[in-house]
Amino acid sequence: MIKSLKYYLDNFLQESQDNDISSKSKIELAAAVLMIEVSLADENIGDEEYKAIKNILFDQFDLDRTQIDELISLAEDEVDHSVSLHEFSETINNELSAKEKVNIIENLWFVAYADAYLHKYEEYYIRKIADLLHVSHSDYIKTKLKAEKLIE
Repeated sequence: MIKSLKYYLDNFLQESQDNDISSKSKIELAAAVLMIEVSLADENIGDEEYKAIKNILFDQFDLDRTQIDELISLAEDEVDHSVSLHEFSETINNELSAKEKVNIIENLWFVAYADAYLHKYEEYYIRKIADLLHVSHSDYIKTKLKAEKLIE
């Protein structure tokens, strides 16, 4: 796991020595981990959820499909070995604005609703993550309603 994380960060750092790249890679990984965590909450990650995660990563970050597959693989390893979401939420809290954090929660709802069914544990994890990211309850509800409308 440490080797894969080091490889991922080194791979993106080779492109540029700029600090923006390293923080960007951390944000990408943190966002991917949170999406994987939500998708696994109902103990059944389906093709629809994987497709939603890939599309979100493609839309939100400047990554190609190969990089997205590597990022998802690394995020799955991180989920398997991490004991808490705090390190990932801390990265997001330190690097993103309040509006960007609301966008993260919105993306988590899109993942949860990707299979057209919201499991109670998916909702629980999104609430927990929203609290960790200091997203207000009203923004939590607004993003949920927005995602619900898209599946109707």
